[in-house]
Amino acid sequence: MTALDDVRPPAAPARRGDARGRASDLLTGPLRALLALLLRTALTLLGLLTLLFFLVRLKGDPAGVLAGPSATPEQLDEIRAAYGLDRSLLAQYLDFLGDTARLDFGTSVFSGQPALEAALAALPATLVLIFATMVLSVLLGIPAGMALHRGPRPVRVVLSGLLTLGQAVPAFVIGVGLSAVLAVRLGWLPAFGSGTAATLVMPTVTLALFAIARTARMVDAELDLVEQHDFLRTAAAKGASERRVAWRHALPNAFPAVAAALVVETSYLISGAVVVEVLFAYDGIGKRLVDAIFARDYPVVQASVFAIGVVVIVINVIGDALLRALDPRTGRAAA
Repeated sequence: MTALDDVRPPAAPARRGDARGRASDLLTGPLRALLALLLRTALTLLGLLTLLFFLVRLKGDPAGVLAGPSATPEQLDEIRAAYGLDRSLLAQYLDFLGDTARLDFGTSVFSGQPALEAALAALPATLVLIFATMVLSVLLGIPAGMALHRGPRPVRVVLSGLLTLGQAVPAFVIGVGLSAVLAVRLGWLPAFGSGTAATLVMPTVTLALFAIARTARMVDAELDLVEQHDFLRTAAAKGASERRVAWRHALPNAFPAVAAALVVETSYLISGAVVVEVLFAYDGIGKRLVDAIFARDYPVVQASVFAIGVVVIVINVIGDALLRALDPRTGRAAA
């Protein structure tokens, strides 16, 4: 073999190809998943805004809805000019998107306060209610799920019936029952209002019963999956008690999936919070929304729906990110 035969080709083209490969891997990996998540979020928000824009116009001329049935033609013309309702529907839609990008939903028809400010003023009360509900759901739902999975048969039968009842009975029925007993008959708690710990109890319990039942069911289902792993059989074979295997080995391995599901479940609680807030006159954003609908205060309606939608989207994004972090297979599947 001559020296000419031993000459190697230059490595520069290979390095360029490697760089392209690494860039491609980056685009098909976490960056691509992030871009897909941002795109879904943007499309969801755009869909929400579009739905919100046309829902306000379902009953016809918004000027007539705002002014009421006794408005004169001159008053209607003034309202149309003030809110830009005399322009084409496409122009109104583009104006609405532009105003939303500036977080400008106009002013409340009745209070004169900026609509978004009026909506956001009630948001902390709703977040407190949701947080208290989730705390109660975790504190009671996880032990209930363990008992449902590992408890004696009579306990499991009774508990399964109670959990089914908690998921089946509507929140307003539970709320009316609690109010009739704890507020009207016994006088232990105020029936209406917000701002104090006492007024938070019944709305939280009403909303939490469904969440507790869902959490218990999730824990039970995840434990079924975890117990298929060999390390639990190994722990039991080494002499660990059934209780120790369940609490020290099975539950910690099931909890990450349960935690990710709980974050997503939080977004569903917001819709339930609307009913509970109205029932107990709890001054959260759900009650603010319903009050604005009945008062025909559509700037506040739009601002409230926008705020609720953004909160739900943020919660779902957090839940999706948490699920990807806890289970990388989810991110690879999405990519």
